[in-house]
Amino acid sequence: MAHTTFEQDMLIAAPCEVVQAHLTHLMTNITEMHPFVVWTRHVKTASAPDGTNIEYYLVHDRMKLGLFTLAFTYKVDMNVSATGRLVSNAYQSPGIHLYNQTWCVASEDGTRVYEHIDITAPRLLLKTTCAGAATAHKEMFARLKTSIEQSSPLPQS
Repeated sequence: MAHTTFEQDMLIAAPCEVVQAHLTHLMTNITEMHPFVVWTRHVKTASAPDGTNIEYYLVHDRMKLGLFTLAFTYKVDMNVSATGRLVSNAYQSPGIHLYNQTWCVASEDGTRVYEHIDITAPRLLLKTTCAGAATAHKEMFARLKTSIEQSSPLPQS
């Protein structure tokens, strides 16, 4: 197995609590935000040791790879930690694991959203997996920014 990371951050001109609420409920509208996701199915809810809920999903993606379109279904568990971080694990075949942490920091201009993804995959798939995750998550964050800023802009001072 091989390992890499992907990181991004984005300023969203909206209050931190608004951005955090959108991130917390991301899976309810993920098909509109994530360019690869076709559908999701909530499987179950369980409690984490810190008392927060862990939500389990099946996710079906469609990804273009050259001339071909690949469709695949994988498992995701997601929770909002006691510190407010959105933490998720995506488990895809064959042996691909994405560990994602996303968090918000208030700023004078709105909210800075940070995302860090640790990616583990077979060496032959690592570059493709990382490129796909980076492309999809950059687009997802751009869509999230547009949606939040149109519906909940910062008050003018």
